[in-house]
Amino acid sequence: MNFYELQGPTLWAHPPSTWSSTSIDEVQACPRRWQLLRSQWGPFERFPVRPHPAAIEGQIVHEALDRLTRACGQRGNPAFGSAEFAQALSDADFFPSFARAASEWQQRLASHPRSSPAFRLRANGEELANRAVRMFRGQYKPALDGFSQVAERGVESLADLSALLRHKGALSEVKLAHPVLPFLGILDRIQRIKNGIEVVDFKTGKPSDTHRMQLLRYALLWWRTTGEAPVRVTAQYLNGAESWTVARQALEEVEVKLAKTLPLLSDALGVRPSVAMPSTGCPSCPVRAHCSSGWPMVEEASLADGRGDAELVMTASKGNHGFAARSCGGLEVAVVYEAPVAKLLPECVEGQTLRVLGGVWKEKRTQLELKSWTEVFLVPPEGRCV
Repeated sequence: MNFYELQGPTLWAHPPSTWSSTSIDEVQACPRRWQLLRSQWGPFERFPVRPHPAAIEGQIVHEALDRLTRACGQRGNPAFGSAEFAQALSDADFFPSFARAASEWQQRLASHPRSSPAFRLRANGEELANRAVRMFRGQYKPALDGFSQVAERGVESLADLSALLRHKGALSEVKLAHPVLPFLGILDRIQRIKNGIEVVDFKTGKPSDTHRMQLLRYALLWWRTTGEAPVRVTAQYLNGAESWTVARQALEEVEVKLAKTLPLLSDALGVRPSVAMPSTGCPSCPVRAHCSSGWPMVEEASLADGRGDAELVMTASKGNHGFAARSCGGLEVAVVYEAPVAKLLPECVEGQTLRVLGGVWKEKRTQLELKSWTEVFLVPPEGRCV
């Protein structure tokens, strides 16, 4: 298939057999987005999300910070310079990971089907490490007294988790599945506190409403696995924590909601294409060009912030340096580009509808310049686009 012709997947994704808290949140936000991202597109087992160098650099930094945050959390958030902090750095493979990740991503970018000469990492491993260190130092707050104990890692047997927790005081990275519902989770840390059991999850981002729900779902897993209901859940961030008291009734309500929600989400993903949920997230959606339902949100955002995402109808044949087009609002637009860019464009003819991602508006939005990183998708006849 020609990826730049807006057709549907060649093999649609099936609903997950077992759900995670993340997959639940993603499907609830937009079933179609989840479905399109995980479907097969011709030779691609999944949708080939276009890699953006700045986003990749941020991802490398975030993943390293995430590992270090978890490693520090498992050791009670030790102070800078301490032996425990040095061990956390080693556990997280912190400094060596940057050069390795940068090298691997450069190779992946060079062979990516949607790459271009402009898509290369600008920062090397050392620069990314320095960026991560600055971020970590600016946010990390070592605990005054730390957690009660360093968490025991690598729990292999779930036969008597309660006894193991009583013996160790804290456990980490415990993978649990609900005994009846198709739901599982990996609990970052389970620890005993004065009045019971606490579930802790380590986060590098900003506080979110979804974090509390995720932790309640994890507390439910611990309760149904061991029979002991946690009394508190905590989202541990780099610069502090948010905690919530847990009542057994709240866990029962979470369980009832899961029992009702999971079949509905599976049914939603059984429709092809699944329902779209247009929102303010559409302009940054990786599959936005392939979603006619969400595209109006993309165009609206483009008008507001000047981004060059646009749907155009060609009113003249393509030349070496441009062609005339008309916007969805009926305005005449001159599409221009340099000669080398013309070679990157798909074959298109007068009357063809195009969706442009990453163009640059000029001359009060009467001229749209296509750059080497711009993508142009051909909108096929009605009925073939999702």
